[in-house]
Amino acid sequence: MKKRKIKKALELKGYTKEQIEISVKMSRDELEFEHAKLDSTLKTFELTVSEFNRRQKDGLINTQDLDLFYNYFSYLNRQIEEQKQTVSLRLAEVELKQETLVNAHKEKRLFEILYEKVTSEETRKKTKVDQNEADFQFLSRKSRR
Repeated sequence: MKKRKIKKALELKGYTKEQIEISVKMSRDELEFEHAKLDSTLKTFELTVSEFNRRQKDGLINTQDLDLFYNYFSYLNRQIEEQKQTVSLRLAEVELKQETLVNAHKEKRLFEILYEKVTSEETRKKTKVDQNEADFQFLSRKSRR
């Protein structure tokens, strides 16, 4: 009975661990996606700065274009800051889920060890009973002679 309960708990811990592993993978994928968005926005910002510098060197920039560039730089800067916050939140989420996964792994391993101990104890007891029976039969045969 005890062995069966431990086995069920071990199976449950295994399922929980698998679910957490899936959750961690999904969170990592979301983190990678958000990081890619941040990289894309940074690249757009860098390209826009390059275009601004090129047009400024050529002397082709007027006040309307200057205002347009300023507004676009402000917009991109806000986007970058928001995306950095999103990436930080996703990173914290991934770290928390990884910690949960480590704890789930420890719990599962604990139940595996407990199951192994119960199993080895049962095997030891069965071996002892078998040995006692064998000894009894040997002694019974010996005393009949």
